[in-house]
Amino acid sequence: MKYIILILFIFIGFHSFSQNTDFNQISIEDEAKKEVKVYPNPCKNSKVTVEFASKEISEIRLTSLVGEQVLLIKYDFPLPKIQLRLNEIPNGIYLLQITTTDNKPTVKKLMISKN
Repeated sequence: MKYIILILFIFIGFHSFSQNTDFNQISIEDEAKKEVKVYPNPCKNSKVTVEFASKEISEIRLTSLVGEQVLLIKYDFPLPKIQLRLNEIPNGIYLLQITTTDNKPTVKKLMISKN
């Protein structure tokens, strides 16, 4: 009986440890998303500014919700702040994938609503 109780305590201890580790991983990913600013969102004047607080942007990819790639821009000289002109992009909701110089992508939702 003592062995069964001991095994249960060990199992519960490992289970709670793994849950805390997952929580820490999620909070790290949330912090990375907070470093990126995309404004104005929704975009109404065909100009969007993408700003990364601590890293430089090497690639920007705009994809529709259907999965169609609408825009791809690669930068030879990475920048922390970029202004995009979206004159030819139709109204809708898009996924903006920002890749930094360390090849880590961050995805933000972007709404385009031109009058």
